[in-house]
Amino acid sequence: MLDFSRVWLPFIYLYGLGGILFIAGIVITIKAGSFDLGRFKHKKWMWVLLFGFVWYLTMHALMTFAALGTISVDTVPVILLLMVAIFIGVTVALRRKTKPTFPTKPTRR
Repeated sequence: MLDFSRVWLPFIYLYGLGGILFIAGIVITIKAGSFDLGRFKHKKWMWVLLFGFVWYLTMHALMTFAALGTISVDTVPVILLLMVAIFIGVTVALRRKTKPTFPTKPTRR
């Protein structure tokens, strides 16, 4: 059996440090004004970025559990498909809640 330092320590390092740097990058772009959560497209991309991080974290964890024999290999795609359904549901809900604002062209005098 593989020990903690060979299985879970790299996982914690990868997603712990990577997550901190990922969130720090998002905070920096928000504070710099490049990322405005008041705009529909930016809110949509924030959801895509956060879901993507959680997607890869979950996929990696499920495959690690399957490799260790903790869960069945057949449950991995089922859980991932449920996550896709959640992603689609939230994306549709965000689209219905927030109407996109179209930028207007400045008028020339």
